[in-house]
Amino acid sequence: MTEISLSADQIANDVFLLKKPHAVVNLHRKQQVQVYAEQLNLGDARIDQPNIMLDISARPSLLIRSDRMQLPPYQVRHPKMMLRYQAQAQHAMLSFDAEVKAAQDETWGTFHLNCQMPDQAMAQPWRCDDGLYHDLRSNIPFQLRLTPTWKDQDHSGPAGKGLDLVFAVQNATFSDASGLHAGDKLTGEVKLSAHQQADGWHWQGVLEWQQGELIWQPFYFAEGNKRFEVRGRYQPPYVDIDQATLALQGVGTLHSQGRLNLTTQAFDFLKVDAKDVNFNGVYQAFIQPLIPNSAFGHLNVSGSADWSFEAKGLQPLKFHLTIADASVEDQSGKFGFQHFNADIPWDYDHPKQIAMGYASGHVLKIPLGETRWQAEVNRFSITAPRLQLPILDGGLDFQDISAAWINQSMVWHVKMDLQPISMSSFSQALDWPLMRGQISGTIPLVTYANHSLNMLGEMQFKLFNGLVGMSDLTIDEPLGAVPRLHANFSIRDIDLGEITRTFNFGSITGKLEGDIQHLRLQNWKPVSMNAFVRTADGPFDKKISQRAVENITALGGEGTAAALQRTFLRFFKAFGYEKIGLSCELRGDVCKMGGVDTVPGGFVIVKGKGAPSVNVNGYTEYVSWKDVLGRMQRVTDSNSKIIIQ
Repeated sequence: MTEISLSADQIANDVFLLKKPHAVVNLHRKQQVQVYAEQLNLGDARIDQPNIMLDISARPSLLIRSDRMQLPPYQVRHPKMMLRYQAQAQHAMLSFDAEVKAAQDETWGTFHLNCQMPDQAMAQPWRCDDGLYHDLRSNIPFQLRLTPTWKDQDHSGPAGKGLDLVFAVQNATFSDASGLHAGDKLTGEVKLSAHQQADGWHWQGVLEWQQGELIWQPFYFAEGNKRFEVRGRYQPPYVDIDQATLALQGVGTLHSQGRLNLTTQAFDFLKVDAKDVNFNGVYQAFIQPLIPNSAFGHLNVSGSADWSFEAKGLQPLKFHLTIADASVEDQSGKFGFQHFNADIPWDYDHPKQIAMGYASGHVLKIPLGETRWQAEVNRFSITAPRLQLPILDGGLDFQDISAAWINQSMVWHVKMDLQPISMSSFSQALDWPLMRGQISGTIPLVTYANHSLNMLGEMQFKLFNGLVGMSDLTIDEPLGAVPRLHANFSIRDIDLGEITRTFNFGSITGKLEGDIQHLRLQNWKPVSMNAFVRTADGPFDKKISQRAVENITALGGEGTAAALQRTFLRFFKAFGYEKIGLSCELRGDVCKMGGVDTVPGGFVIVKGKGAPSVNVNGYTEYVSWKDVLGRMQRVTDSNSKIIIQ
């Protein structure tokens, strides 16, 4: 006889269950027992077809190998467990090695754990000092302290399993395949206590994140120094969070409840609320990451806020944000609001009324007056019958406001009346020369869809006793990084006397008209247009002062001024003219200049009439837009010259 075989239906105790074991004792190798079995269960883990080698020599050991281990939601292959008794230390060491991955991952990682077993395995602490999980994107060294708190049935209640655990990581790094979830140099500790009861495992824990960085798209947290306390229950496949408290430095304390489905790895429901938190901290931690490329993605904010949020799966159900006495300032200076207050509830199933307002604000350099606004929010749409926005000494009266979030994009429309705003206050606000007149108008409809704003109808500005009209306005990506504008402008019956007095230009009498067609701005800079301004025909008094002639012609115009001074014309303060005009066909950065007539090698800007008459000609046909701007400030180019007849 060379071996002895023993079989049983199963062998079980509180720790393991071995199904259909078959032991073989090789009589030539008396100190080793080979055990084959159909299945080995250790808690929730199941090892199929385990191969068990028991060494009963002076240095006893137990080695368990298999091809696969079932440990949902993880997949485990090639598990290897070794139990060795160390006589010198008088305790046993248990090591576990395997290849592990989450069910949805493609990459396998290696897992290693080496623990010192206590004499009383079910009552004394286990100490595991050199745990490590490692794969292509992760390296997580960890330590583990584990104390079983098994409870036998007694007069106080039934038997139950329990566990106290301390899990610590130091300088851990990880990321997923998409890079949307990652941590770097994470150091912290988790303390968890769990006990099995009739309705599942009841547990509570504390996470102390001491240092490191964590990105959980779209959120980013750095510098550690955060504490998270949580308690709940576990009944497969659900983890119920009865109460969780997260203390974030610079934000405040957040409380939450939820149910996580480990099979789908999604929350069946999640509630988060925070009271009197730092609005700047909430904005930087939770709001800004969600809207980084919007108009509200780069703000300086202050104030306090109450915030609550409910979701099911990935679907938000409820939201409520209350902001008290906050300030909001766009970092590029585009807009800002002071003493901003808001009450913004939102419910996926029921319409809600929202209210917000501010004591003062600005858009660009234009100041805004105190504003209060109410609207109705119905799921992903918002409507309001009216919003009055005081601006300077007038205002904007918005009517029939409607906006909706459709297909991951915002669409809206609004009607608008521009109540008269004096040009004097408007020009002062923009640091322009003091102008007279008013801006007013009515816009039948403004729409926004597919990141494009369109104005139907014409908006008119009453300026210098005339009218400036704007039509066909389209703005693509108005709040984006590179907005693009298209519009047409018409200029009619502008009083030249008013303009020249406003700009201290000299004096020109008559009327001005013109058109700016197909104006295109890119990032608010002109890149294309066909512009022409000229004096209007009609029975007007048409006079141009010597100073205005000098301003039109001069600039470089020593010659022009000198020419006037050298002739008898210097005794005249004004001259008659027939036409004055200037055109620009802008393409890119080059403007093709023109006037009211042509002359060999140039064009006529001022065509005189009567005797004596004054003509002003231009001879540089193509100039850069930068030069045009400079010449608009000086009114004419340096190559202009005067011809006296």
